[in-house]
Amino acid sequence: MVMNRLKELRKKKNLSQIEMAKIVNMSQTGYSQYERNVRNISIETLKKFAIFFNTSIDYILGISDINKPYRTSSVINTKELHRLKEIREDKDLLQDDIAKLLNMSKKGYSHYETNYSEISNKKLIKLAKFYQTSTDYLLYMTDERETYK
Repeated sequence: MVMNRLKELRKKKNLSQIEMAKIVNMSQTGYSQYERNVRNISIETLKKFAIFFNTSIDYILGISDINKPYRTSSVINTKELHRLKEIREDKDLLQDDIAKLLNMSKKGYSHYETNYSEISNKKLIKLAKFYQTSTDYLLYMTDERETYK
């Protein structure tokens, strides 16, 4: 789904893959791998795409069919990349619970919460669906917990 959305958004702006690659400071080959869904898009790059295309990360990842951004987050300067720990604790869950959901070790999951390892797009989507929230909320792009219907 990502490949279709990135390609669609890029073409709406009449940009080539080379031009998009320059915008996100990478090679055309690397950008092409995003469009072909061969390469995981980093959290920071997802955020750049959402801002550049004035849409939501949910839309880019194919979770929502509504092509508009959520209201911007009031969290401006945070060293945290995401709200994974915060939302897990809000739901009174343990890291073990989420690790089982994602079919991985507790240590592996804890690396996501501490930003030691970056979470994959597939696991991010799975968590957003599990928590019934948007990926944009999980990644501090918005303070709105509800997804577009």
